[in-house]
Amino acid sequence: MFTNILRSFADNLDTLREFVDLVNPILDKAREEEILANHDTLIPLVLGFNAIAPEQFPLDTSLVENLQSKFDGTLDIHMEDEGGKKSAKLSFNNSGGQAFHSTMSKLSKRFNQKGLLYQNALISLVSAVEWFLSQLLHEYFKLYPEASDIRERSLTLSELQSMGTIDDAKNYLIDLRIEEILRGSFSDWITFLKSKLKLSMGYLTDEENYLTEICQRRNLFVHNGGVINKIYLNKVAQPLRQNLEIGQKITVSQEYLDEAITRFEKFFFLLSLELWKKLSPDDKTRSDIVSDITYKNLYNERWKIVESLSFFLLNDKQLPEMARLVAQINYWQSLKWQERFEEVRKEVEKIDFSAKDERFSLAKAALLDDEKLFFNLLPMLLKTEKITKKDLDEWP
Repeated sequence: MFTNILRSFADNLDTLREFVDLVNPILDKAREEEILANHDTLIPLVLGFNAIAPEQFPLDTSLVENLQSKFDGTLDIHMEDEGGKKSAKLSFNNSGGQAFHSTMSKLSKRFNQKGLLYQNALISLVSAVEWFLSQLLHEYFKLYPEASDIRERSLTLSELQSMGTIDDAKNYLIDLRIEEILRGSFSDWITFLKSKLKLSMGYLTDEENYLTEICQRRNLFVHNGGVINKIYLNKVAQPLRQNLEIGQKITVSQEYLDEAITRFEKFFFLLSLELWKKLSPDDKTRSDIVSDITYKNLYNERWKIVESLSFFLLNDKQLPEMARLVAQINYWQSLKWQERFEEVRKEVEKIDFSAKDERFSLAKAALLDDEKLFFNLLPMLLKTEKITKKDLDEWP
């Protein structure tokens, strides 16, 4: 039902991650080359840091003297201390000041470029999420057009004349309704999904505040130049806006971006799976696509996504036993790599896989670090090709 759009959504987010990973080292290299090409002009900066906080930027006395000699009589470092906050004012009486400011300007642009990379990636992330939600709603309204409330809508004569058929008019009104929904806030989306699609979304509880903040931060970049306003402070939960004030410039770090992608990916995967299960509970293809996506995330060590998807699958009683057993193993695996294995250790120790495929016994041995059993089973499974060398390379 949702196979193609799930794959596209997963691919879009992976493409976004890969783009950031590709551009990041290019920007780092450009910054390093800038520093190496102009290292002499940055000596005043090194001396200034050493003067402000010698314990954090220690320099040997002879090195300081050597560096100062390069600006003999042309550089003055004036220390200031306001309320315990130390600063250093650099003054030049030759062309060294111009060279210093020129290099600092170039480096500032390099740092800003990295900030723009993360900022634009965050905007692209929310756009990918909007596209995915739009696709889900289009699929749902195909089945239940009355849920879109288009019966209450009207068209002008000129609009009707431009339509070819009644179906064209219906699709036009549905498109308008979906645009209206997407123009709302994240909270508006949730209200609509709960009230109209009757989704429970228990998995939202721990994520809603974070997802709301991500959307509000994106709005600041698009509509307010990244400057915090009253709307942001009113919409974002207090624990996520501590020490933030109106007028303050907000940024995006790589850690923040990675976490944002993971949170949205996990939430919208689960949302689509709940809707899929609701609309077509006996559709076995659901396990195939989710297993593929889970394995990709397992391979890339995105343990939180693996945990959520695996937990959903192992509790989906309409799916084949094999799919749920694999999900069980992957769920335990994700907890182990998040250093939470003690939560399920007794459960893993207790389970009996003797009547199942031997691969599950091998996986259990790996999870419990039972090397003796693992290496007793492995040669036989390799010989019968139930396990391949590729499996051993890829499975964490």
